[in-house]
Amino acid sequence: MTSHQEQDLQDSHDQGIEYVRNLIKPYPDFPKKGILFHDIFPALRDPIALEIVLNRMAAAVTKRCAVVDYVVGLDARGFLFAPSIASRLHCGFVPIRKKGKLPGECWSGASTKEYGEDILEVQKNGIRQGSQVVIVDDLLATGGTLKTAVSLLKTAGATVVVCVCLVELPSLDGALSVGAPVESLLKLDAGC
Repeated sequence: MTSHQEQDLQDSHDQGIEYVRNLIKPYPDFPKKGILFHDIFPALRDPIALEIVLNRMAAAVTKRCAVVDYVVGLDARGFLFAPSIASRLHCGFVPIRKKGKLPGECWSGASTKEYGEDILEVQKNGIRQGSQVVIVDDLLATGGTLKTAVSLLKTAGATVVVCVCLVELPSLDGALSVGAPVESLLKLDAGC
């Protein structure tokens, strides 16, 4: 590929991401005062933006690892992306859910996020020992949910290749605490 072709590819990448960015709407003081909520649903309603997001998330995975065994989606908005990305990567999908939502034996871990706490679980029979996995979620803020997910998957004997998020709030430094590489498509402001 020539440098001109590489620049054209970078320019089209930026245009696609800007298209998605322009569809995401901020809502100050939601769900509580002091939180700036970024509503991704307008971008998901737009078929062009949705395709851009899914393709870019899959590309973020393949640039780190040619083959993965599972794409793990985090409850609940990670479920919007993970199965489609798993299909694109020809691998399985595994959910990490809030406590009490999965049948059978589960590994559990406490998660603290910017406006609450949860117990997250993954089924013990859901991940094979030695698996290469990717974690997908909509937003990385403080990193609590991703950190717990990485810990659960390591307990299951998996290697977390990368965590991929649509949006990151870099001012909250969440990526520093995750314990695995992080790729985000958009970096947005965290403040109200």
